[in-house]
Amino acid sequence: MQPSKSSSPSIGGQFAQPIKLNQSGPKGVGKLTSLQRAALSSTASHGKLFELRTYNIKPSCMGEYVQLTKDKFHLRTAHSKLVGFWLTELGGVNESVHLWEYDSLAHRASVRAALASDDEWKQQYLLKAFQHFDKQNNELVKCTWGSIDTTPIQEGGVYQLQTLHLHSAGITGKSAIDEVKRLTSIQEEILKQSQTGKLIAVLSTQIGASDTVHQIWNYKQVDDILKCKEALEKHPSIADSETFIKKTVTKMLLLVPGISLLK
Repeated sequence: MQPSKSSSPSIGGQFAQPIKLNQSGPKGVGKLTSLQRAALSSTASHGKLFELRTYNIKPSCMGEYVQLTKDKFHLRTAHSKLVGFWLTELGGVNESVHLWEYDSLAHRASVRAALASDDEWKQQYLLKAFQHFDKQNNELVKCTWGSIDTTPIQEGGVYQLQTLHLHSAGITGKSAIDEVKRLTSIQEEILKQSQTGKLIAVLSTQIGASDTVHQIWNYKQVDDILKCKEALEKHPSIADSETFIKKTVTKMLLLVPGISLLK
């Protein structure tokens, strides 16, 4: 399920051999930042890798795409673990966002190879779905700390994908990731007190845009997102964060029920 950005879609399995990582990154990938090297080296012994995929769906095809996915996506999830499957409600239009879990890049390669040989998957879903895609983006991410919490605050709630584009260090010389931890802790405390939401995961991009962190939050109600944002902006400890954050992009996501681990 991986069309090329600049050419006609190809059917998966292009990484059929395990990929060896080194200080310069996989073949064809530029030099890794210190944050990426540290996270990837820890992955070899513990932790999971995740692939964050975003599909732009042709507006006229959105209904057909969703129905096809509800009917046939079990053919894809039979091969590997799908943590979340969302549709973007605000902050993007006609988008489908997926989060896949892998043990390693070699594990991902084996899954892609198996999918390329799965005729049922290709005929009943993939070839039909390709007709609905406009473009696609994917990133390799890893938990910045902790793990992914797959128990939402309530089923049927809403999700927020918040992407932070960071400076590698602020003018104070502090670590940008340490600052993300501080800001995340403040937001977690706000949500704990209001009992309106919770943190699902904090993910650092390993292959993709450098110095990028994704936060996934879960809320009971749509308006709880804005209430939390207002409380965060008023917090006395927020002012210095601009030193570390270049840009923040926020999307409100609605989970497609019955497809992924998240409910």
